[in-house]
Amino acid sequence: MSEYRSDVRKISKEVPFTVWTVFKWGLIVLVAVAALLFLAQSMGIISMNIGREITQHSQQYVETKVNLLNKLQRDWSQLDAEIAVLKAEGSNKEVIAAKQVQQKNIVNSIHTEAGMIPASQIPESVQTFIAAHPR
Repeated sequence: MSEYRSDVRKISKEVPFTVWTVFKWGLIVLVAVAALLFLAQSMGIISMNIGREITQHSQQYVETKVNLLNKLQRDWSQLDAEIAVLKAEGSNKEVIAAKQVQQKNIVNSIHTEAGMIPASQIPESVQTFIAAHPR
């Protein structure tokens, strides 16, 4: 029984040293890995934008942007028709000015959204619209 007690005492005395050693080396390894990852990212070896680039060019993403571009173009055309009717009626100039501001915002949105997908994926009608309506 005394041999058992002496072994337990010996182990209990070694536990703090063992825990400290494992913690110390674990911390050193963690800092070294973090430093290497930071270095690799800053040198351009690792790119964190890979997921964004893949998503940006996925078919679903492109289709969503194309649908949005077409909707924005339709909204702009609808506002243009409303402005023409209001001008023909001689309506309130403030309403016309507000609709023109909406049109400018739509043009900016179209340019922004078109810049988020490859140019080859932008519909021809939207490309024509962008060429006719610069920012």
